[in-house]
Amino acid sequence: MLYGLYFLTCLADNPGHCVTRVHLFSDEVQTPQQCLSVAQPQMAAWQSAHGRWRVTQFRCGRPPKSDGTRI
Repeated sequence: MLYGLYFLTCLADNPGHCVTRVHLFSDEVQTPQQCLSVAQPQMAAWQSAHGRWRVTQFRCGRPPKSDGTRI
């Protein structure tokens, strides 16, 4: 199973505007624990490149069931 990092990002100056982002890992990440161990550096790198946005929630696993802001 290919694990993904699903994280909710909101604009810093408009916290009501949020978008769910996805980062799919390669085949080396095969367990939830491995996913969580690499999640923080991935989100930190994303945050550094996108200064207007803030990561508010995250999880590792399969795609979310809804298209809304629920992750």
